[in-house]
Amino acid sequence: MEQNTSLLRSARLEKAATPTGHFAVLAIDHVGSFAATIRPDDPDSMSTEDIWAHKLPLINGVGPAGGAMLVDPGFLEGTGFIRSDALSQTGLILGIEDGDYADVLTAPRFLPGWSVRRAARLGVDAVKISMFFQPGGDTSAAEAFVTKVVDQCRKQEMPLFAEPLALYDHPHERSEAVTEGVRLFGHLGADVLKLQFPEPAENTSEEAWADACLQIDRLSPVPWAILSEGGDYDLFRRQLQVACRAGASGFLGGRAIWREAATGEGTLDAAAARLRELNSIAVTEGVDWRSRK
Repeated sequence: MEQNTSLLRSARLEKAATPTGHFAVLAIDHVGSFAATIRPDDPDSMSTEDIWAHKLPLINGVGPAGGAMLVDPGFLEGTGFIRSDALSQTGLILGIEDGDYADVLTAPRFLPGWSVRRAARLGVDAVKISMFFQPGGDTSAAEAFVTKVVDQCRKQEMPLFAEPLALYDHPHERSEAVTEGVRLFGHLGADVLKLQFPEPAENTSEEAWADACLQIDRLSPVPWAILSEGGDYDLFRRQLQVACRAGASGFLGGRAIWREAATGEGTLDAAAARLRELNSIAVTEGVDWRSRK
């Protein structure tokens, strides 16, 4: 992170982290994919209000076990959500790009009517954007989008989590594709990179996992954390251990944590236990983001 990080931006990023300086974030900013998780046979039957009603118990019941939550603007503004006493120390990150992991061919953009300034007015501690890219392809639109958001974040003294989502054809291409995302977007001014785990699930060699994560750590000019990418909880837990030992500062995890609780196949307590376990791994194995300034 650059040396002229403002005190206000640093303070906000500290609020989005644990007291130890690690990222243990419950990601529940999904909209379309959230509906598909709850009602896989008919996701379109879920109204916006239905989605909000299903998210609220997860936020209140699981969120306090982590250091922060990543939520969508519709929920935050539409429900008038206010952090309860149990969530008073939990950071709030707002995802403001229009994507929801569905439209990979369109240039990245803000949700209609949204900006970093509008997010800042809601009192959030950081914002998040994601952008699909294809290594070797034209990434100029994605790079321009990140640069634009970074400029807005500097004006609002708002930390930015940037999530480059690599597109590739074969599992063996994944590691190089994820690494290319660090090369392309890491130097553009985001405060934290939110990254796919660099090795495919088909590769079970933890030695290869560690080598790929160490390469990311060497390349990244800013703190980085991994996302769960909708995967299996046990696999994500192992990936997090390897990533944190290689230099990651934690995670932003979604369905791997709350899927069963959301569908009724599991409980909120079980999901909270997952988040606490991941939190512990991040804190004991990960790198304090402040040490990378």
